[in-house]
Amino acid sequence: MDDIVSLVRPEIYAMRPYSSARVEAEQVARVHLDANENPYPPYPGGPEQEGLNRYPEPQPPSLLSRFTEIYGLPVEQLFLSRGADESIDLLVRAFCAAGRDGILITPPTFVMYETAAAIQGASVCRVPLVPGVYQLDTDAMLAACDADPGIKLVFVCSPNNPTANLMDRASVLWLAERLRGRAMVVVDELYLDYSGQPSLAGDIVGHPNLVVVRSLSKEYSLAGERCGITLAHPEVVGVLRRIMPPYPLTVTAIRAIGAAISPAGIAHGRRNIERIVAERDRVRNALAQLPAVIEVFPSDANFLLLRTEDPQRLCGALAAQGIRLRDRSSAIDGGVRLSIGTPEENDELLQALKLHG
Repeated sequence: MDDIVSLVRPEIYAMRPYSSARVEAEQVARVHLDANENPYPPYPGGPEQEGLNRYPEPQPPSLLSRFTEIYGLPVEQLFLSRGADESIDLLVRAFCAAGRDGILITPPTFVMYETAAAIQGASVCRVPLVPGVYQLDTDAMLAACDADPGIKLVFVCSPNNPTANLMDRASVLWLAERLRGRAMVVVDELYLDYSGQPSLAGDIVGHPNLVVVRSLSKEYSLAGERCGITLAHPEVVGVLRRIMPPYPLTVTAIRAIGAAISPAGIAHGRRNIERIVAERDRVRNALAQLPAVIEVFPSDANFLLLRTEDPQRLCGALAAQGIRLRDRSSAIDGGVRLSIGTPEENDELLQALKLHG
């Protein structure tokens, strides 16, 4: 589609994807002599050794087929990466020319957007979330894009990290509509399943400049395997495939992902999400009663943001007891972010906070 192609760096759009041996293979083979692999298996000291001496599929069809069922989009609109961080990085590389183009972010928000822009040499426009409610200031965002036609990517984190709240759905779509042909609106939905709300992925058909980034790290316990899913218009997916590393996912990651997104794996993941949401509400109520806590923000994610008098002192005191929290006072005045753990871990946290009080 022309209004997407015009936003892509022309030298990137003109590229041909790297053609690996697995991409070029048209038929299933018994003898693999095309990729300079070692034909012998590795030392049998670890689990699941079979197949580790062979390169994996760059975009495994078995995973893509399952993701089409999960997200309700065709294969042409799915792209798999080594975690959502790689998706973000590739989007910035594809759309932002160094020294010319830029991104727009809405602080306080996830730092990786700004990091990816810095690596690429792209500018960063900051339009803060509306204070107190931490929602998008869409008028200010649109004005910023009007003032700087070089802004090619607008990043929206929903639920937002670190404030834990969903962005207003209508506001995101309003922005995408007005920026069509001018900028891509990238919605980071890594924590969405904890909100109980539907994805914006279904709105891509009417908003071709809308991109949704998902992951299996938060909801399906695969942070260690690194799997990101980008849901986008086929033109965007085609561009990402031009510049992706030859083999984004490891053989072991593909196996673990396949198990996690099987019907049984999805059911298991959803049960865990329900447990975490229940604990989130319990912990939030308990935190609100503690003298050390000034405020606990509502959450649509698997973490809570609270405000305290001295975040550095609080985090240091709990770290000394073996409990790690995240000092976010650089982004939110007095802010401390804490993930929801098991009931036992949460009880230990609450007891430590009572003693700190």
